[in-house]
Amino acid sequence: MESASSQHMEHIWVARLRDRQGRSWSVRTTTGGDAPGPDALVEAIPDPFADPAGDPWELARSATRLAEGYCGRLDGAELEVPLRPSKVLGVGRNYRAHAAELGNEVPSSPLLFFKPPSCLVPSGASVELPRGYERIDLEGELVVVIGRRARRVAAADAWQHIAGYALGNDISCRDLQRTDKQWTRAKGFDGFGPMSAFIRMTPPGWELDAAGCRVRSFLDDAPCQDASVGAMIFPIPELIAVISACMTLNPGDLIFTGTPEGVAPIAPGQVVRIAAAGSLALAPVLTPLT
Repeated sequence: MESASSQHMEHIWVARLRDRQGRSWSVRTTTGGDAPGPDALVEAIPDPFADPAGDPWELARSATRLAEGYCGRLDGAELEVPLRPSKVLGVGRNYRAHAAELGNEVPSSPLLFFKPPSCLVPSGASVELPRGYERIDLEGELVVVIGRRARRVAAADAWQHIAGYALGNDISCRDLQRTDKQWTRAKGFDGFGPMSAFIRMTPPGWELDAAGCRVRSFLDDAPCQDASVGAMIFPIPELIAVISACMTLNPGDLIFTGTPEGVAPIAPGQVVRIAAAGSLALAPVLTPLT
């Protein structure tokens, strides 16, 4: 269900796909509420995140369809990662219950780390888990997509710099987290960042009803996680303020905002599903593990 304020919005979704000739396109579709399904009709548009000074929402909304580009049903093409971020940031221990379940202290300021863009795969793509480790976990998360360039942004202005939202799975190797201390390898393997194939676009200044948005994860259809985004220790505006005080965030950059309680070990042969409920419709993430 959408919140009352968002029910009247035009829901614009952006993805990337590869057609049968091997050509890659940014595509757009609109819905009345739910995420696009496999029979959705999409049309090729210029990449709304390509202009570093642009407004991806407006570019996606007003773009003229590319006459030579893909136009048709989703099931006639292969979905790719929906954008090409310059960087992917993660936030550790941003839910108290998750910190507690792993025996960790709650941080006094956002605990940030990088995931390489090469970790990203779209929903539906299989992920090969590295062998030889005792525990690799799923971590369902809300992902913030940066729109307008953000540098030294105040928390009160942070909503102006968000282009939209997705879901993600911050797959994490606990063995390497323990031994390396730094989290680069633990969270950086190829495929360790499955995300929604469609970005739910929102206009600048649109404020998420965090308390009404829930992130859920399932392992072979068994529920693992279910928590309100409003339970974050450091809310989205504070995260953007802290990150942008250190580095410039560019259109298309991603912030994996942290995972709630209920992380679970995963293994080849299983399937992970990340979904949302409540105040924000989002495209789910389905990941077969090999």
